[in-house]
Amino acid sequence: MSGTARGTRAGRVASYAILLGATAAALFPVFWTVSTSIKSRVDSYADPPKFVSFDATSKNYRSLFKTDGFAQIYRNTIFITLTSTVISVLVGTMAAYALARHRKFPGRRPFEATLVLVRAMPGIVLMIPIFQIVTRLNLYDNRAALIMIYATLNLPFAVWLMTGFMDGIPVEVEESARTDGASGLRVFWHVILPLATPGVVATSIFVALLAWNEFLIPVLLAGESSKTLPVYISGFISARNLDWGPMAAASALAIIPIALFTALIQRRLVGGLSSGAVKE
Repeated sequence: MSGTARGTRAGRVASYAILLGATAAALFPVFWTVSTSIKSRVDSYADPPKFVSFDATSKNYRSLFKTDGFAQIYRNTIFITLTSTVISVLVGTMAAYALARHRKFPGRRPFEATLVLVRAMPGIVLMIPIFQIVTRLNLYDNRAALIMIYATLNLPFAVWLMTGFMDGIPVEVEESARTDGASGLRVFWHVILPLATPGVVATSIFVALLAWNEFLIPVLLAGESSKTLPVYISGFISARNLDWGPMAAASALAIIPIALFTALIQRRLVGGLSSGAVKE
């Protein structure tokens, strides 16, 4: 028994060590970004790198906020991400509900495969026709156009992800509500949607991450008025210079909204998992 206990304890210690190592490796880029954002220009180019022994400064952040347009770019990114995520998840949830409740309609399997293929297709292939459409409609450098493009391109992923959650909701729950006289729309909003909360939350996280980090679409379709943070951050890299400090400061600020959004919505995910359980 003692040998078994020692083996169990050793296995537990090894598991925690692996988890701690993986966590440290995953968080190291964040640590590097934040530490570089508060370094002077000399310290940011030091070799070997200075991770602890340097004099912290807020110069990089102050230079960002003194830059014309940075606040607008920050607001653009948040607004485009939130709006496109709401559209993708809302429409995707309704489409997934239809797919889950009509499992045997002709062409369902090819349709679901197409949803995955559309999102897996290289973005540059889709951007050629999208760019032509946007320019012909005079929608270049337009936030509404970016929102619709983001939402449309992320919609297949939202449908595909939500279909699995909708398939797990018992049909009996819906039939019981209909027996009580609830309309189809009422059943969806007041019965199906609350039960699908874990799926909605998880899908929202993934879609928001895709929208927040999108680079190809805004770099081709956004000018100065609708520029987003990924495009702005890439501007610190040029053929002759790489300004580490301000780039790291902008990157650190870009982490904050999506990190807060994920942290807040994960709490609701846990609550939704428990409240969405079906009791026998």
